[in-house]
Amino acid sequence: MKVTIEMKITKINKAFTLAEVLITLGIIGVVAALTLPDLINNTKHKELEAALKEGYSILLQGLNRMNADLVYPPTPDAYFNPSKGSGNFYNEFIKYFKVIYDCGVRNPDQTLCFSRNSNISDDINYANDLTYKTYTNKPLNTGIFDDGQFVLANGMLVILENPNTISSSHILISIDVNGKKKGPNKLGYDLFTFQLMSDGKLLPIGAEGTKYSDEEQYCSKNSNNNVNGLACAYKALSDPDYFKNLP
Repeated sequence: MKVTIEMKITKINKAFTLAEVLITLGIIGVVAALTLPDLINNTKHKELEAALKEGYSILLQGLNRMNADLVYPPTPDAYFNPSKGSGNFYNEFIKYFKVIYDCGVRNPDQTLCFSRNSNISDDINYANDLTYKTYTNKPLNTGIFDDGQFVLANGMLVILENPNTISSSHILISIDVNGKKKGPNKLGYDLFTFQLMSDGKLLPIGAEGTKYSDEEQYCSKNSNNNVNGLACAYKALSDPDYFKNLP
């Protein structure tokens, strides 16, 4: 007699309860809230770092083309002419770039270019563009950004300083690497300054021999100087961790 025993295996299907799903989503949300700001900041900082390098390269290329046309390196002394006023260097330099807007030296479009007028006559910052700040977010003295400006095809804003006094015989070239409209409009963040040296080289401010090379005054979290951040250009290009450590 043959007996056949059939064994039935019952499969038990397990699923997550609604409470478990909600708890999991809550944990994911908390982790995302903690990490997302850092990820966003890191992305922004990498974009600014790449833009700075691109902007410096563009300025150097323009200067090289200018040098080739002149057959001698352009120097600050060649553009010091008190009788002509400010803007001597700017009028020549602008010719070597793809420009979508020429801000000029006076009365530019304030939405695209530096302004030296807050439109509040009794304001102590009347002569400054209040949309721009120092490295530590203080009001920026924009008096060294007023001798000609122009907007490049990629949206970057180039700003010139070409003093017409012997005591200030130097040329500074600044670049807002993402334009005025985008921000944060701060020295050492998206605004960087370079100096045209007596040998025709263009060096980032903060490098040895440049006018504002003292980091304690001009690239410091503890300085209240009204142009604090000028010396950050050299540090931003030479220190691989610079953008990670922005205050």
